[in-house]
Amino acid sequence: MEIELKYILEKKEDADRIFSDGFIRSITDENSEEENDYRAIYYDTEDRRFSRENMVLRLRQEGRRYVATLKWNGFSDSGFHQREEINVPVADAGLMTHPTVEVFHQSQMIDELRKLLGDRKLIPVMEMEFRRRQMRLDTGKSICELSADIGRIICGEKTAPVSELELELYSGSREDMEALGAIISSKFGLKPGEKSKFRQGLDLLD
Repeated sequence: MEIELKYILEKKEDADRIFSDGFIRSITDENSEEENDYRAIYYDTEDRRFSRENMVLRLRQEGRRYVATLKWNGFSDSGFHQREEINVPVADAGLMTHPTVEVFHQSQMIDELRKLLGDRKLIPVMEMEFRRRQMRLDTGKSICELSADIGRIICGEKTAPVSELELELYSGSREDMEALGAIISSKFGLKPGEKSKFRQGLDLLD
């Protein structure tokens, strides 16, 4: 289960202010801050079989590693996002250009994926490139990852900017995560991010 809060970053400098804030630094786990370049490709069938079923298939390069991700049953409200999620580390970079649902063969979702795919082919529908700055926050009641993504969404010849802050719950109290999000958004005047990157990409496609 993925549970997170999303906020819009109006300027890149906003992320610098947040990450250097005294309160944020006081609850940051030592040596947890890092930056990496991410490249993600999202796949679907030509008739968008998976997105019509509220499913997302993604292959992403995160620094030097590759991760296959499946998301489904998504829900969002006023910047709060929740969905089922499976992440599978993969060693074969070739999956970025030759994807297969079989990468999720150990998941309870594999039969559903095979049924939805049938004899159709997976094709790339959008790509994303962004720089992620992240660190782990520990309030004593919850552990969250704070991340800032700056980059772009690419759909053929169309592009759209990505500039968002995320607070993802790793463990502990959802209520505590939401209270922390309220502190950050109020202090820095952040607006909730209503749409996921994937939803923004679908809007660009349509």
